[in-house]
Amino acid sequence: MKKLIVASIAALALAAGPALAQDSDAGAAVGGTAGGTAGAVAGGLIFGPIGAIIGGFTGAVIGAEAAVDEDAIEYVRMHPTEPVVVEGDIEVGYAVPETVTIHAVEGNADIGYFYTNDRVYFVDLDERTVIYSPGTVVAAEVE
Repeated sequence: MKKLIVASIAALALAAGPALAQDSDAGAAVGGTAGGTAGAVAGGLIFGPIGAIIGGFTGAVIGAEAAVDEDAIEYVRMHPTEPVVVEGDIEVGYAVPETVTIHAVEGNADIGYFYTNDRVYFVDLDERTVIYSPGTVVAAEVE
């Protein structure tokens, strides 16, 4: 039952993405969809149906605010980097140390990314602060 609910929430969130992306806030809508999907799946796996709802809502809000779109997520999946070691918890607003190399997202001059702890984190390049993490992103095989 849990898997069915989580899968349903994820499918609904993904289906809503193209319809929402037609307005002027396309980046926020798609970022919200991506965040909602990731949050729902993670919340559902950890805390069950209630966690899926809470995680989906939280992820949607964070993804929409960060305006990280599906293209950026796909870009980092296709361009994995060597993971770095970062001590402590990484949350939205975390100031990325100067020792961590932030890689640019092609086609988006405002955000970059880095991998650590089996996750990818998107960073505001002006502030060097974490703005979003879609969770675990399966990197593509580099040939």
